[in-house]
Amino acid sequence: MNIMVCHDGSERSHKALEKTIEYFKSQKPTIILLTVAQEPLDASMENEAILEQWREQCHNELRREAEWVAECGLEVDAVLAVGDPRQMITEAIRKKSPDLVVVARRGKSEMERMILGSVSAFVVRHSERPVLVMTLKR
Repeated sequence: MNIMVCHDGSERSHKALEKTIEYFKSQKPTIILLTVAQEPLDASMENEAILEQWREQCHNELRREAEWVAECGLEVDAVLAVGDPRQMITEAIRKKSPDLVVVARRGKSEMERMILGSVSAFVVRHSERPVLVMTLKR
């Protein structure tokens, strides 16, 4: 069994990872840990430097989480993608074909969701694989 867990470095995504392991550990799944670093909209040199710094931070967080999953006794495949999170997640789902995709719901207000949408809602609508959305209290 392969389970893709989308991880953005937030406490909520870490809790979603913890719950995923708690729920499925007995099945010995391989955890596909996916982090997406979003590219800046402005292509200035300053923003390129910020992206590189952000990418490095994402990489370090992803590595720490992957090590934690391995310490839990599970196989882990850590993936760092760069781009729009919605597109990168759906592309990773197509490429990796996990049995289940786990995303944490950020908990935006109704107005924010209507205006901005949400990554989890997009993934649910566009995923070719089953999606488990975890709504976790802070």
